[in-house]
Amino acid sequence: MGNLDTISSTTVTKNPTGAHTASLLGKNDPYRALPSRRGSSNGRSSQQMALQASYFKLAAAIAVLSAFAVFVYKILAPRISLPLIPERWHPFHKGLVWILFKDRVKFSEDVVLDHERGFAIISSDPGRVFWNTILGPLKDPNPRGHLLLYDYASTGSIRQLELVGFPTTADFHPLGINFFRTPGDPRIRLFVVNHRRDGGTVEVMDVDYESARAIYVTSISDGDRSILSPNAVAPVSYTSFYVTNDHYLIKRRHPILAYTETALALPLGWVTFVDFAARETPVCTIAAGGIPFANGIVITPTGKQVLVASTSTNCVRIYERDPETNVLSSRYDKIRVTFHPDNLSFDCSLRLDDPTVFDANGRFLRGVVVAGCPDAGRLFCMAKSANGCKAPSIVAEIRRGNGRDPAPYPAVLFCLKNKYCARTLYQSDGDHYPSSTTGDMDSKRGRLIVTGLYAEGILDITWDPKKNPEF
Repeated sequence: MGNLDTISSTTVTKNPTGAHTASLLGKNDPYRALPSRRGSSNGRSSQQMALQASYFKLAAAIAVLSAFAVFVYKILAPRISLPLIPERWHPFHKGLVWILFKDRVKFSEDVVLDHERGFAIISSDPGRVFWNTILGPLKDPNPRGHLLLYDYASTGSIRQLELVGFPTTADFHPLGINFFRTPGDPRIRLFVVNHRRDGGTVEVMDVDYESARAIYVTSISDGDRSILSPNAVAPVSYTSFYVTNDHYLIKRRHPILAYTETALALPLGWVTFVDFAARETPVCTIAAGGIPFANGIVITPTGKQVLVASTSTNCVRIYERDPETNVLSSRYDKIRVTFHPDNLSFDCSLRLDDPTVFDANGRFLRGVVVAGCPDAGRLFCMAKSANGCKAPSIVAEIRRGNGRDPAPYPAVLFCLKNKYCARTLYQSDGDHYPSSTTGDMDSKRGRLIVTGLYAEGILDITWDPKKNPEF
């Protein structure tokens, strides 16, 4: 179990935009501004000032060299320590692999399956080559992204969702998406992370499958206080959600330091819990902090656990959650993977009362799906030129207990000795399908749908559940 530093004092402040922010960060807050280093009343000699300047120059040089060394290691490590990834591999007996809609879907970061209705909602941003607030560049935010609706269970058709009521002057660069619906309620409340030029927001919409429309409800932000670098979202109700913040030193403000935060895996990311039901302005609370590159997030269907991907440390954290208060535990389990994990999902086609899925306390035994890329160098290369190189893809299922991953490039090392293991569902060296970010599974129908940050089309794997009872 890992430790997560928390501060007991909680204060509520009102930011310039009017949003109320509950801060769990006190005098040990790593994000507070450093105290002023101006001279004291006694003054400082020129020698002291020169020594201090030399110190800061040395520290900056060490930071840059360390970042470069870490970056080189992350590029070379997959080639040195593990077998080569094949062009295409999956474990499904007589499974079929399709790449669909290459002319309709481009650069899709996330996908979420509605297992009950048999639809998939996809976020797509063809303009990512001009506007990417994490990897760069930040050239042109004007080309809009879009949302698509894929009827994977019935007709196999795909339609672009019409954004109804969304401000015409607002940027739309969708990243993480997720939806909430209570059983039997036809209303589908969609939450979309949007990277606008003036800051990150979470867009709230209601989706109508029949008319293929996403009806705008509101935009959630808090003046870059606790929603600074939103990445992925996990809704709790129609009016509350968790959202990850991947960086504190964001690229649009600190282009060099943002890279250093990523390369050195600085623990500056966090999770914010947002409730916008009781007030005109959202109430935002820091739910978990100290997470290097906090990326994907998912709540298990029992509501007992929240999982968060830490991309720069190659691990997934597993927090305990109080369903009544939405508070996350200060301690967490973690599973280390052999790639940089991005988004997380849960196979919600699995039954809550299945003892092979959840234990007696409601903690998951299987069903969590994680996707990512094992080669940061090639991913950065694709960010500069999507056709210049191909970043590998890995999609795996996390399970509790021991087990062996039969894939040529195992998703977890030393799986037989860990509390959690992972089994690869798909992997590619990038030639078949590059830069995977999300995999969402409907095992009852025998489907796995994968999206790629710089991929054209979506990956759709089908299999016969009767011939693959282990999935």
